[in-house]
Amino acid sequence: MAFKKPEGIFIPMVTSFNASDESVNVSGVKEVTNFLIENGIDGLIPSGSSGELVAMTNDEVKLVNRTVVETAAGRVKVFASTGAYRTKDVIDMSKDAEAAGADGVMIVTPWYMAPNMAEVYDHYKAIRAAINIPIMVYHNPYYSTCNMSMDFIAKLYNDGLIDAVKERQADVYNQQVLRYLTDDNFGLFYGYDVCPVETVSCWADGWVCGTGNLFPRENKTVFDLAKAQKMDEAMAYHFEKIRPYLPLFTENTAEGLPCPWLSVIKEGLKMRGVDAGVARKPVMGLPADMVEKVRNTLKAFGHI
Repeated sequence: MAFKKPEGIFIPMVTSFNASDESVNVSGVKEVTNFLIENGIDGLIPSGSSGELVAMTNDEVKLVNRTVVETAAGRVKVFASTGAYRTKDVIDMSKDAEAAGADGVMIVTPWYMAPNMAEVYDHYKAIRAAINIPIMVYHNPYYSTCNMSMDFIAKLYNDGLIDAVKERQADVYNQQVLRYLTDDNFGLFYGYDVCPVETVSCWADGWVCGTGNLFPRENKTVFDLAKAQKMDEAMAYHFEKIRPYLPLFTENTAEGLPCPWLSVIKEGLKMRGVDAGVARKPVMGLPADMVEKVRNTLKAFGHI
């Protein structure tokens, strides 16, 4: 089944949770949706890693995905994240996303139990048989423990089981290999934050960028410049507007703890007037030193 491939910058949007009880804040989800669309992005991915998929129930995933589809109202593409370990759960959530009007689904590989490739193949084969919208496979071996070769991902596409990939590894060589092994109808998305310009040189169609939750306009601009083959301008803009904020998401706290990057995004969005809520435990809130860093960075960018 041939679908029109997705293209452009897609944001794996954060999910707004209420501070009082960590319940889904539907009005906050709508705020984040509108904020990102108003800042020019091409697509949204609700309930992904940045959306805290692993911290939500299946019913909550359905609620968030439906809310985003309804709020977007056709203004941008919505690829609803419906990943889960159990194939039956993925099919259930994917059918619900299709019924809600999602343009596609993004499905991370089954996690934790490290399924073999025969099991992964059957997983996506069953999902493909159950829905009639595009499937983007999310390849994130760092978190999922499921490491697919580029040959295997290409096989999934060439056998008609998937339509696109979010390749979440910094090495853009993987994009080159995938493009060589597939064709121009395959939606090839770079899924890391650091090399958007370089990945376009390997014929990537899109960029899924978590930090774009907080800096959507900047991310959209650099990717559009690269796609327009204005590589010098794109790299100069990248160095001016993106590299300076990346340490926010990687530097340790004053106590030497790893950066709670989800809380960086949510605190930053709050400063920008968007109700992104809190991250669910065990993710910690933002310590005072990090709050100040976020505030100073947003001031430097002219956002507050």
